[in-house]
Amino acid sequence: MGNNANEAHIIWKSPDQQTEVWMKQVSGKTPEEKKEQSRSGYRLLAEMIKTRYAYDLEKETDSVMRTETGKPYLRLHPELFFNISHSGEWIACALANVPVGIDIQYHREIKLEQTARKICTPQEWKLFVQADTEKEKKNILFQIWTKKESYLKFTGDGIRRELCEISYEECSFYQLTMPDEYSGTICVGK
Repeated sequence: MGNNANEAHIIWKSPDQQTEVWMKQVSGKTPEEKKEQSRSGYRLLAEMIKTRYAYDLEKETDSVMRTETGKPYLRLHPELFFNISHSGEWIACALANVPVGIDIQYHREIKLEQTARKICTPQEWKLFVQADTEKEKKNILFQIWTKKESYLKFTGDGIRRELCEISYEECSFYQLTMPDEYSGTICVGK
């Protein structure tokens, strides 16, 4: 993956070529940079749609709307599904012809065991505690975290229930190849 902040990269395509993820590096340390990340995510979406479908979202009024639960959708293109995530210095956008959710996370400093107890199912907890090193535990925890977040974005529910109680239905998960100290998962409808 390149590091050019002005260049989008296709980092993942589904086996059927109907879903893809692009990422872009954008600084996100200050409050203004964090706002810019959000705007950059929608510009990345517009670029993906223009490249893939020749639709120009920037010429449409109110092109992105939100459901009652906050899930974004394209008002004039209900046949397309998308989701955007940003963390640290990266933004990622997934575009598909089926419902999709994506989450990326920078491996920030957190209380690993305390966080794992809150979000892990018994099976996930077992996987977490079997890790040999703190780094492995952090990697496992952030993989679990991004899987759960991508699923909640896929369903449109958001974090409205205990993360340790989530069961997954009607979807497939794919781990994204990410820069060091990042995890990413995409959830795609069947």
